[in-house]
Amino acid sequence: MKVLIVGGGASGTLVAINFARTAKKKLSVMIAEPNVIIGRGVAYGTQDSIHLLNVPAGSMSALVEEPDHFCDWSGLEHNKFAPRKIYGDYLLETLNVSASANPEFTFHHVQDFVVDIHLQANRTFKVQFQNSESETFDSVVLAIGHGPAISLSPFTNFDAHPRIITDPWRQLYKQFEGTLVCVGTGLSFVDHALAHIRFNENNKVIGISRTGLLPESHEEVSKPPANVPDSVYESPTALKEFIQAADDWRSTVEGVRRELPSIWQSWGKDKQLDFFTKYVRWWNVRRHRASSEIHTELQTAIQTGRILILKDEIVKVREEGSHIELTLNSGAHVIADLVVNCLGYEGHMNTPLIHSMVNENLAVFDDHKIGPKTNFLNYQMLNSKGRAVSGLYAIGPVLLGERFETTAIPEIRVQAKEIVKAILS
Repeated sequence: MKVLIVGGGASGTLVAINFARTAKKKLSVMIAEPNVIIGRGVAYGTQDSIHLLNVPAGSMSALVEEPDHFCDWSGLEHNKFAPRKIYGDYLLETLNVSASANPEFTFHHVQDFVVDIHLQANRTFKVQFQNSESETFDSVVLAIGHGPAISLSPFTNFDAHPRIITDPWRQLYKQFEGTLVCVGTGLSFVDHALAHIRFNENNKVIGISRTGLLPESHEEVSKPPANVPDSVYESPTALKEFIQAADDWRSTVEGVRRELPSIWQSWGKDKQLDFFTKYVRWWNVRRHRASSEIHTELQTAIQTGRILILKDEIVKVREEGSHIELTLNSGAHVIADLVVNCLGYEGHMNTPLIHSMVNENLAVFDDHKIGPKTNFLNYQMLNSKGRAVSGLYAIGPVLLGERFETTAIPEIRVQAKEIVKAILS
């Protein structure tokens, strides 16, 4: 059997690891990933040790069947937070060790983009690459991760400006002395803001967002996830009310998180849109939390004036000498030495590969055009007639519109195991 994994970030590498650990017959896996190193992707490509995982080490095992695997590998206690840069090393090493232990399994990394996928008459897939010759595969797993960075209209004419970083996890920038302005105040903001003030004692950071909300913190020791009542399946409002009424909202959020893909499906398109419109930011600051250590450092920096949070919106951008001047909706003006977009990522409504597959009736967009529509139970992609395409699967953040809770290792490792089991069976 010959399998292609499109994307070599965390999702694609987890799929390859599961293939390596479970293949009983000859299996050849190709990972198509344009980056030099697999296992990193957007999430784990940083080389700054200040950027920590946002999930405790005890929940970061690559292996469903070995929950302590990452803790054993890293030497960290379950409630500690590892630097993100070592997690990519962990994934790649786990793949290499697993591959070496299985003589039936081989894999290789082709440093290239997939530009088209065709379903042939014999039910195999002919895959066209950007710079390599086309090849045929028995199965394909779409693991393309996040879409492009969210864009803001005031920055339209500044995409290539050296003082405006539109996608900080894909664009590296050097540390500098001066004022950093971050658009968005979520976890990406926390990472870049703290790295900047640590670099120089005189550095300042301004964070701008429409809500001014900051991520909540993890507890030192996490409590077990709470049980979720059936009422949460009724509506986003019921979900919020359940969490707000809880004595321990953190364990309640963890309980909801475990069931959120099923809850999301039960809501349907209109209620999902209602959640996106009214509650997604409220949810994100509670769901995507920082370690207590990082949270304390952030609050101290705010209290001492090194980090300023503005609840506002940018309406105009212009170059002012060697600086960038931002005009805010309130009428205020902010001067920056560097501006970093920390808003996160859009869906895949403009991803060429998915559009190509949709045009060939091999795929169809989900209700929100964030990614492909799948058979919810087994991650098989659906064609234009709503039928599951045998041998074609999707995993990870590309399924955000279908599952919502699908961007973190605890969820993706389960998806990887189930997809591999389905393909090998």
